Amino acid sequence: MDWNAIVGPLLTLAVFGIIVTYITYRVRRFRRSIMGQAIETIAKAMVTGEGVIDEAEATARPKSLASMDSIYVPRIERDFPEFSWDEWKTRIQNAVVLRMEAIDKREPELLNGYPEVMREVESLITNDSVVSSGRAYSEDVLEYKSRYAYKTVVAGYEHGDGICTIHAQTSASYERRVKVGTKSNSTGESSTGWQMRKFQSVFNTDLVYVQDEKKTDGKMRGYTCPNCGAPVTGLGTKICAYCGTGLEGMNLKVWRINRIWENRK
Repeated sequence: MDWNAIVGPLLTLAVFGIIVTYITYRVRRFRRSIMGQAIETIAKAMVTGEGVIDEAEATARPKSLASMDSIYVPRIERDFPEFSWDEWKTRIQNAVVLRMEAIDKREPELLNGYPEVMREVESLITNDSVVSSGRAYSEDVLEYKSRYAYKTVVAGYEHGDGICTIHAQTSASYERRVKVGTKSNSTGESSTGWQMRKFQSVFNTDLVYVQDEKKTDGKMRGYTCPNCGAPVTGLGTKICAYCGTGLEGMNLKVWRINRIWENRK
């Protein structure tokens, strides 16, 4: 009996089986990885005609932030010994989520604790023609469902003679409806529909401290008339120069959230 003729093919078959098993193992591990899931999601979307989903949505990972905490937080605490960044991080994140809720519900009064932010949200809602017409949302209309804030960092710090400003960044996520294309498996025809999609985003916040009204060049960023939206030319102004509305005085020498806006990249 020629054992070489028998053993040779068996060894070849065994080696082939080992190779196939190893490749299968590696493929399964890759499919479970973040990159593998992203590629699989994109490939599936291309086949079904639903469009390509960006990597941030496929992986559902919060966007990275330009943290400068190690540089600016010690400087801020040195300039303002009673300032607590840990406390303000929580306040900023709550304000970011509250802003999303106020826009989504079309209830700017939810932000009455942040007058400047509330006025900006009122303007957004007033100019939202889709809301007033009652039509379906589109990807260009602000909608915030399943709102969540992950992390807040200091991105910049300006210590001027009149105003000190902390520039903060908050990573957050929310869901909103977007228009997508779908393809029927039976007819192959394409159609348009709406789906809820999760988005990862970054919100910028300006935290300000007015030290000296006389050294602010007569202006305060984001401080506008609550009636007509005109910029207020002086912190001590009592009456709006454009519409005559009475203005409440701004508290000086206290940190306040002056502005929040979404930074879509």
